[in-house]
Amino acid sequence: MEIKNAQKLVKEHLEKIGYTKIETTPTHAFLHLIEEIGETARALLHKETSRSSIQNTTEPSGINEEVADIFWQTLKLASYLDIDLESEFIKKYEKNKEKSKKSHIKKM
Repeated sequence: MEIKNAQKLVKEHLEKIGYTKIETTPTHAFLHLIEEIGETARALLHKETSRSSIQNTTEPSGINEEVADIFWQTLKLASYLDIDLESEFIKKYEKNKEKSKKSHIKKM
């Protein structure tokens, strides 16, 4: 699936279920994205530390689902801001390729 299609599916789904009437601004969408990033951080900490041994800690969702949530929320934010994320990603990729040609990082 292309990013453009994924972005369209997310937007259409949220409109269909009425979610865009609850979360009405790009700021709301951004804060929801940050919330998902926090959940990913929690899952990583749970996985990579001894947090799972603490009885008060609840088992977070799997890391795969959390990263997918970040992608979903990023697509949603881009839609709220009328950003063609696929196009912008391609531009950013090309820009970073050019930067890396000039960097001092050794090529592997």
